[in-house]
Amino acid sequence: MPRLRRSPPRRSRHRPRARARLRAPAVAACRGRPWPSASRRPGQPTRRADDLASRTGALRALRRGLGRPRRGALRPDRIGRAADGGAGATLGDPRLLPGAATRRRHEHRLLPLAARADRRGRRARHRPQHGPASGGRTLRRRSRTGGDRHQPDRHTALISTARAAYVVALGIVLGTACASTPPPRRDLVVGLVGEPRTVFDDDPSARFLAAAVTETLVVRDEHDELVPRLAESVPTLENGALRVVTDDPTAPSGRLVATFRLRDATWQDGEAITASDVRFAWERDSQEAPGTALRWNADRIDRVEVLGPRDLRVLYRDGERWDDYALGPRVLPRHRLLGATAPQLAAYAREPVHAGPFAIAAWLPGNITLSSFKSYALGAPGLGRIEIHFLPTRAAALQALLRGDVDLVPWPVLEADLAKTLDRFADGTRLQAYYKPAEALEVLRFGADPKRFGDASVRKAVELTVDRKSIVDDVFVGRALVPRTYLLPPLWASADETVPAVAPDRDRARALLAGAGFTKGQFGILERAGERMTATVLVAAGSVARTDVARRVAGDLAAVGIAADVRERSLADLRSDIATGRFDLAIAPEDAADPRLASERWAGLVDPWFDVLASAAVAAPDRGEKRAIYAEMERLWASVLPALPLYQELRVDVAPQALADLQPPPSSAPLSWNVYRWTFAR
Repeated sequence: MPRLRRSPPRRSRHRPRARARLRAPAVAACRGRPWPSASRRPGQPTRRADDLASRTGALRALRRGLGRPRRGALRPDRIGRAADGGAGATLGDPRLLPGAATRRRHEHRLLPLAARADRRGRRARHRPQHGPASGGRTLRRRSRTGGDRHQPDRHTALISTARAAYVVALGIVLGTACASTPPPRRDLVVGLVGEPRTVFDDDPSARFLAAAVTETLVVRDEHDELVPRLAESVPTLENGALRVVTDDPTAPSGRLVATFRLRDATWQDGEAITASDVRFAWERDSQEAPGTALRWNADRIDRVEVLGPRDLRVLYRDGERWDDYALGPRVLPRHRLLGATAPQLAAYAREPVHAGPFAIAAWLPGNITLSSFKSYALGAPGLGRIEIHFLPTRAAALQALLRGDVDLVPWPVLEADLAKTLDRFADGTRLQAYYKPAEALEVLRFGADPKRFGDASVRKAVELTVDRKSIVDDVFVGRALVPRTYLLPPLWASADETVPAVAPDRDRARALLAGAGFTKGQFGILERAGERMTATVLVAAGSVARTDVARRVAGDLAAVGIAADVRERSLADLRSDIATGRFDLAIAPEDAADPRLASERWAGLVDPWFDVLASAAVAAPDRGEKRAIYAEMERLWASVLPALPLYQELRVDVAPQALADLQPPPSSAPLSWNVYRWTFAR
C-alpha cells in the first residue's frame, strides 16, 4: 500500500494550535501505528490514537457546552466514495484519508470521525470478515447540531427565538421607561451656620427660617420692586389704592392713606386670615422696644382701620412720605396670640403657626425639617420638604457642600473671599455659584475722641493710608467694589458717581499727621503730647472676610505709625459700643437698602445741615426730588467722613444647578424670600 502523504498542519484563526495538530496522529491511528509528530521534541513519547481520540471527544463536548455549533465533518463530494473515485469507502478504510488530506480550510475537522474509525477498526480486526466491514454503510453529512442537514436546525431556531424574545422584552422595557418620565426631585437640604433660639431672632439663620415659614402683605423682589403676597395688590397712586390726604385736621402736613385687600387665604392651622390680624400685629409691634425694626415700622403708622373681613385701611403719620410704606403693616394669628401666656408665646416663637409656604414639622438639635403648606396663598410650593442642617463653622458648611451632604449654602455663610475655591467646584455642572452686589457695605467707623480719631485731619490721613482697592483685590479676588459713600448702587437714591474717588497717598497722610502735631516716637509709633497713637479695631464676629480686612487695615495703619490691635466682638455687643461711643475704630456692616434708614444712622455724626437735608428727603413728594437731596447728603458725608467705606458686600449663594427660580435679592433679605417658587428641573 502506498504511503500516505502527510499534509502539514494548518493553524486556524478560530481554534487553538493544539487542535490543529491532532490530525496527523489521527491518520496514523487509522494505520494502527504511531505517527511521528512534527511538533514532537527529541525524547518525547508518542501519543496513541485512543488517547488522542478521548482528548478530541472532550474538546468537542466542551465546544457543545459553550454553545458553539458543530461544523460539518466531511465534504459531501468525498462521502461514500474512495479518493480515486472508486467504490465507496467504509469506516476504517485508509483510502478515505488521502482525499480528506487535500482539504485545506477544514482539514482538521476529520478528527472526530477518525478517532471513532480507529476504535471501530480495532473491534473489526477481532471479528471474521465476510465482505465489507460491518461499518461499511455510507456516511451522510450531519447538520451543525448533529441532526440531518435536510431537517430544520432546532438548536439555531431556539437561539433565534430566544434572541427575538429578548429583543422584544428589551424594547418593551425601554419604551415604558421613555414613556414614563420620573417625577422631579422635591426635597432640598440647606446648610446654615449657627442655630438660632427662635424663628424671630435677629440672626441670618433665623431670617432664612422666618422667610420660609411666615408671610407678609408685600415684599421686595429680586429687582427691588414691591410685589404683593398676602395682599391682592400693592396700593399705588396709579391704581388709586394710595392717596395723599391734605384736608385731615389731625395731619396738617398731609398723610398717606393706603387701602389693602387681603387674599382669600388661611393660616397653617386652617383659620382664615382677616383684616383684624393686621391690626392686631400693628398693636403688638407698637409695644416693642424702641430701636428695633418692628417698632420703627410701627411708628410710621398712625392707625389701622378694619373695613371688612379682608379689607383694611392704613393711615400713616402726619407728613410721612415713606417709600416702603407697603412694608409697614404685617399679620399675626390673633386667634392664637391674643391672651397667650409667656410659655405659649415662647413655644410660638420656637415653632410658629403662620401663613408661609412651609411649616416646621420637627426641630431637633442641629436640624429642622420644613414641610410644604399645600394651602399657601400663592399656591402649593414646588418643593415638598426642606431639611436645614446647622453647622458650627463656615469651613464645615463648605466641606458638607463638597461632600454632597447639603445642597444649598446661602449668603452670608459663604462670602466672596472664597471665590477661588468656589470656582473650582461650583462651575455650573452640579453646583452653581451666584454672585450679586448687595445694598450693604462694611465701614470703618471712627471714635469721637477729639484727641484721636475725632480730629478731621486724622480721619483724612486714615483715608489716604488704607489701600482699599488692594484689599479688595487680595481678599475678594477683585470681585467686590469699593464704595465712595454710605449709599450704594443699584439703589435708586445712590449718587455714588458724583463723589470723587480717593487714591492712597501715604506721603500726604504723614504730612497731615505731622500738621496735626504727631511726631514719631519709640518703635516708630506716633505720639502727641506724650500720648502714643495706639488704637483697638473692633470687628463684628461671624465673617472671616471681615476679620481679614480688619487685619489688612491694621497693617496699613502701621505703615504711617498708628499701632492698631484687632479684636472680634459679637455684633450685638459691637452695636452697643458704637451707640455709646466706647471705641476707637470699629468695622461693622451697614444696611443701605432703605436710604431713609441708612441716613438716620448718621444723624448727629456728620453736620447739622446733613440732618436738615434728611428731614427734607422724607417730606419730598417723589423719588426724583428725593434723589437730588440724597446726592447732596452723600457729598456732605464724604467730606466730613464719619466713617471710611471699605467694601460693598457681595452676595455669594451656592445651590444645585438644577434648582430653578433661585433669585438672590439685592437687599439684605434672605435667599428664601421666594422659596415657594423653587423647583427642580425635570
